[in-house]
Amino acid sequence: MASMKAILLSTLLLLSAAAPVLAQEAEAGGIISGFAAKVLAAALAFAVAVASAGFGIARAGSAGLAASAERPEIRTVAIIISAFAEALAIYGIVISFFILGAG
Repeated sequence: MASMKAILLSTLLLLSAAAPVLAQEAEAGGIISGFAAKVLAAALAFAVAVASAGFGIARAGSAGLAASAERPEIRTVAIIISAFAEALAIYGIVISFFILGAG
């Protein structure tokens, strides 16, 4: 519970530090340029993929270790399932490179 409070407090601190930046007026050319939109989309795609991969590795890894403690013969299957979750992060970085290289 204490770590959750620390996370919430640090998030609040970071958001309050970003408030002056968000208060600035937009440039005359538009709210966001084309290159900035590409970078933002690539970063978002990679962040979601890596967060999902981390969640998948955490769930599959802990379940795989628990199962291999009971039945050691399924250790290889558990490692393969964890590798599928790791591949998700690789797909995310590939997609982000595609986004940056487009048009």
